[in-house]
Amino acid sequence: MTTFSAASRVVRPTWTARLLAAVVVTVVSTSILSGAVATQAHAASPPDLDTLTNSLNRNGPLIMAAYDVPGAAVAVVRDGENAWSSGYGLASVEYGTRMTADTVFQVASISQTLTAWGVMLLVEAGEVSLDSPIEAYLTRWAFPSSEYDASGVTVARVLNHTAGLNRVDIYPLPDDQPLRSLEESLAGDNGGGQSARIDTEPGQQFNYSNAGYTLLQLMIEERTGQRFADFMQVAILDPLGMTNSTFDPERVSSQATGYYPTGEALPHYRLTEQAAGGLYSTANDLARLMAASMPGPDGERAGRGVLTSDSVETMMARHDVPDGSSVSFGYQVDDLENGYTTTGNFGRNVGWIANAVMIPELGEGIVILTNSDTESTGLTLRSWTRWLGVSDTVTTQNADRALDQLSTILLVGAAAVFLGVLVVLIIIAVQARRRSRRWLWQVRPSLPRLVTRGAIMVVAVGGLVAFLTWPERQQYVALLPSEAAIVLAAVVLAIGTVALLVSTQRASK
Repeated sequence: MTTFSAASRVVRPTWTARLLAAVVVTVVSTSILSGAVATQAHAASPPDLDTLTNSLNRNGPLIMAAYDVPGAAVAVVRDGENAWSSGYGLASVEYGTRMTADTVFQVASISQTLTAWGVMLLVEAGEVSLDSPIEAYLTRWAFPSSEYDASGVTVARVLNHTAGLNRVDIYPLPDDQPLRSLEESLAGDNGGGQSARIDTEPGQQFNYSNAGYTLLQLMIEERTGQRFADFMQVAILDPLGMTNSTFDPERVSSQATGYYPTGEALPHYRLTEQAAGGLYSTANDLARLMAASMPGPDGERAGRGVLTSDSVETMMARHDVPDGSSVSFGYQVDDLENGYTTTGNFGRNVGWIANAVMIPELGEGIVILTNSDTESTGLTLRSWTRWLGVSDTVTTQNADRALDQLSTILLVGAAAVFLGVLVVLIIIAVQARRRSRRWLWQVRPSLPRLVTRGAIMVVAVGGLVAFLTWPERQQYVALLPSEAAIVLAAVVLAIGTVALLVSTQRASK
């Protein structure tokens, strides 16, 4: 009959309990930390605004640091009005100018949303018909000969990028160089060397075209007899309250400095093709545009009296294209996985990114502007969608894909730590069961051995403190919260296992 000493009866349950406790703590802590993120992401209804602003104030600077973005401006729309805004970082690194929500940015393709407002104003006045060929309103320029019928290039198709026109990349000019004329740009003097032309059958597919919006700029000038920038200022921007916005570079007294991803500052530049990408605006002004695109408080209708609500609805209405695309006039309309629809626009010029997104049925919207063209706005946008409890937008999904590699590295590393810890704990448990491993106070180790083990423990605890206070870890928490929680659990468990190892010793035979 096998007999056990009193000491063995105490040791065996202790080691088994510790092994089970370690596994349970790991699983529970990981589940709680990851589950907290999931709960926030699937909230049934948006919490108060402070929850979002606290998240933006906490995570915004971390995301900027992770992507080397000098500055950002954010504005939030709630219930059809600008509810909150803030600036982060620097508008100019060289001069130390702080960013604010009223700092002027170049907002690139978001210009096209305002251009669509200008076109719709002419439609309401009977000056333009959406179904008419755009050439019917042009005298200063005509399409070069093509196998395709120019009569199919209607105003509506130009607005939604289905007119069959070529893309025509546009390039800016430094402040000290005179701008090209619209006719010169359309003829190919635009930095890219391509003239505007009909490349495919109109109405059959989506093909993003800066040339199309340059044609709309020319059309507006011809129909109004005014410079495009002057007409847009008086007819659209000022009535919407966008008084810090303009298409005229001569009206810009100061603006943020744009930066390459390398951190090099860009000189201020201008564009002839203002309707396609030349708007200067602020986070607060773009929030006013989005608010005007939705019903507002006190029964205000979309359009805010600048356009009728029917015209705004026409602009944001979805049009299906034979190639499977879904388009609208000056807005980008996307379906989220949980049934909501986002409407807005995204812009990128060299040194700038602008993102304006709203969910009209909820009366919610957000504007995110950065003075660096790195993919950071999608991650800031994720704070907003998770606060609302809706699925991620396309922009966020694209940013998430860029993080997949880092996510894989973190998860593989954490898995390796968990596996290593599990193996060590099993070995310790087996040794304890066989009475070949005991607590240090049971085996009375020598002083040098105690000092060595104490030093190991100090290093391990110091490593944990360094990990918890590592600035880059906070960036990963903002970028990959679930993965960061798992890595934290792995690190804590690894330190605990080290503590267990140094506080025990294999018994001598």
